[in-house]
Amino acid sequence: MGFTYVNATVRGMRASRDVRMLVDTGSYIVPDPKTIKEPGLLETPYTVNLLPADGRRVGAKLFLAEVEIKRRRGSALVAELNVPTPLLGVYALETLGLKVNPRAGELEEISPRRRIPAPHRSPAQPDP
Repeated sequence: MGFTYVNATVRGMRASRDVRMLVDTGSYIVPDPKTIKEPGLLETPYTVNLLPADGRRVGAKLFLAEVEIKRRRGSALVAELNVPTPLLGVYALETLGLKVNPRAGELEEISPRRRIPAPHRSPAQPDP
């Protein structure tokens, strides 16, 4: 068993950004700050208390984004936290109908592909 990384596209109100993320089934999506600012993710009025691997407790703002992995799109909560490696959490995986196969180090489909409403889709970003 090892680490599982995925390539994801994070979309906001203004743009999208491709991000390589470490799959962490105990977290939200936690990208680098540029992934929140540049595409213009939708800020929510909510914050969450997170417990990073270093053991400190930190508050993080929550944003809403559209995430695409393996040609599956769905809305996901994104926590704003400065981390060395962007993290992809279980909530996004479940929304997209994916799960981690730790032995193979890859994601597997657990449900049929379905269209899930996302926070924003511009005419330049048609459905797959």
